[in-house]
Amino acid sequence: MKHSYIDKYGDLNSLLHKLDPRAKVLAFGAALVFMISEPRGEVGVFVFYYVLIAAVALLSRIPLVYILKRCLMAAPFILAAAVLLPLSRLSPNVGKTGLFTRENLCLSLSLLLKAFGAVILLTLLVSSGKFNNLLRGLRRLHMPSLLGSMFALMYRYIFLLNDEMLKLKLARESRTPGKLRISRFKVYGNQAAMIFLRSWKRAQVVYHSMLARGYHGEFPEYGRLRFVWSDGFFLAGFPAVFAVIRIWC
Repeated sequence: MKHSYIDKYGDLNSLLHKLDPRAKVLAFGAALVFMISEPRGEVGVFVFYYVLIAAVALLSRIPLVYILKRCLMAAPFILAAAVLLPLSRLSPNVGKTGLFTRENLCLSLSLLLKAFGAVILLTLLVSSGKFNNLLRGLRRLHMPSLLGSMFALMYRYIFLLNDEMLKLKLARESRTPGKLRISRFKVYGNQAAMIFLRSWKRAQVVYHSMLARGYHGEFPEYGRLRFVWSDGFFLAGFPAVFAVIRIWC
């Protein structure tokens, strides 16, 4: 089965991929805070933010098409929020023409720019290294161990669940060619129930196999994370540029 892994380009040889995951988490997190904290309605300043984000994307060597696909996945939710924002500010004494004011348009555009900028930054963070290394960095930053184990298990076995779903879909289509003669809701409900039962059984097998191999609540780590001067330079420099843009522009 083919899957779209979130760390599909984690093996690329770029400057961003070589950085310590702790430095990237802290740097991208601080950059997000500075960008999102821009006053509502600010638009022109995002030119500087996006130039900096584009420069980091070029350094990462992650294909532009991949980043755009991630933006398209979030686009319906972002567009809905941008469209509904002026409606939330509409008072009963203002007519429908009050929706199309310059202030409302700036508010919607500012929200769009903030949201898509955040999506791109998070895509670069997750895609510029292996997901396991990112979890290791988060654990080193004192993320709750239970949360880290949940993320690791979900990422390892979500693809098995997808495989089961594709197998059931293929089996149904081979037995019922053409249009369905019964309700689609009933068919999809039966499929969901079957996937749940198969997943429950497989989860028990996987859990007992992990216990037999010495699993005690945390996954073993191989190798050590090394924080070198380049990591410190990125950690200090990248958020600093965002801070300068936030303060002076």
